[in-house]
Amino acid sequence: MVLEYILDIPPLTRIIVISSIILSYATYVQYLKPSNLYLNYKLAFLESFQPWRILTSILYFGELDLITVLKLFFFQSISSSLEQHTFPGFANYLYYLLLNFVTITSIGLWLNEHSLTEYFVEALMYVWGRQNQERPLLFMFIIPVKAQYMVWFFILINIVTGRSIQSNLIGAFIGHTYYYFAYIVPKLPSFKGIHLLSTPKFLVKLCRIFDRQNFVHQEEGQVFAF
Repeated sequence: MVLEYILDIPPLTRIIVISSIILSYATYVQYLKPSNLYLNYKLAFLESFQPWRILTSILYFGELDLITVLKLFFFQSISSSLEQHTFPGFANYLYYLLLNFVTITSIGLWLNEHSLTEYFVEALMYVWGRQNQERPLLFMFIIPVKAQYMVWFFILINIVTGRSIQSNLIGAFIGHTYYYFAYIVPKLPSFKGIHLLSTPKFLVKLCRIFDRQNFVHQEEGQVFAF
């Protein structure tokens, strides 16, 4: 049953989720330290050459516990929805993820931020919310919130609980910037339908082998947020 559930997850989302679980488990059993995974410019590029930190600083959701599992479950829900319905095709979602990774890493280096996971999730959640505005989510499995308000709901929760909202705001800004250039700019008369963020043709050709010929879009189920 677990294997069937995992195999039903779209490929790129599945890769991210499995990678995140492995990283969380590795820190749980103390095979790795969280400090080995965080973004550090000197360690990544100068002193030790550990370029994997670019990815692990985004993919590491925290040590393996209930909160991390719930965060991964929420991420898997919105990422699967984006991969299947908003960016269908392996190349399209891969290109979208690459744009996010480059932008988030650049901002992380500029701000000297070590953990970029929340920036990544917030950016995806913003685009997902704009594409599924009326879709209901259940926060803490109880409170219903429409998808378009979820980003701002998390900001409110963090303000009330005294937590930083920097990652929320920057993630929302990254998501809005992508949404603006991908969906609003092409509708402006001066651009005449030109899509500035279209997936490069060479990437589409390169990734055709990964697109399952018998892929069928499934109905989206209830999404839970934590």
